Amino acid sequence: MKSLSVQPCVLLAWRRSGSIPPDFELQGPHGVYATLTFLDAERSLARIRTAEGTWTVKHLGLLNPVITLREEGSDANLAIFHPHALRHGKLQFEDGAVFDWAWLHQAGPGGAFLDGAGRPLVHLQAHLGRELTSPSTDLETCDVDLDMNPAAHYRQALLAALGWYLLQLDHLKTRDEAAAETALRL
Repeated sequence: MKSLSVQPCVLLAWRRSGSIPPDFELQGPHGVYATLTFLDAERSLARIRTAEGTWTVKHLGLLNPVITLREEGSDANLAIFHPHALRHGKLQFEDGAVFDWAWLHQAGPGGAFLDGAGRPLVHLQAHLGRELTSPSTDLETCDVDLDMNPAAHYRQALLAALGWYLLQLDHLKTRDEAAAETALRL
């Protein structure tokens, strides 16, 4: 696995790896920079792997939801994502690092992790299906644009994976709500 700290790259893309359960790879011109594997059918628990380590991420709660990030095998939270009422959110690491999450839906599902000054460090733009003619309703690919400031490379692969996880969760929730509404109408 490649490290963004060693081989910085501006444009990357999440692609489905073809394995079951759903597994995605963050690919760039030099290889794979991260993976995201869903570990349960509800897609609330996932494993993230980067050159810097392996983590688990889990969605907890309904009325006051949070998403926890832990080093794999640890019981201690490394970071907690708190969604806001307007769907944006804040990712707070135990070491004090904080990143704002902003949803960007102008061209379809998308979002960005922002630094303290509001500049995007990691911008994600998802796409439905494998290609425009695909009947799939899942998010299959996602373009990832990274800030090229050398100081920004720290945690970028992890932020890209967390952003992809958030987009996947939001898409599943929206899809399930639409299916429930359709069932009620029938």
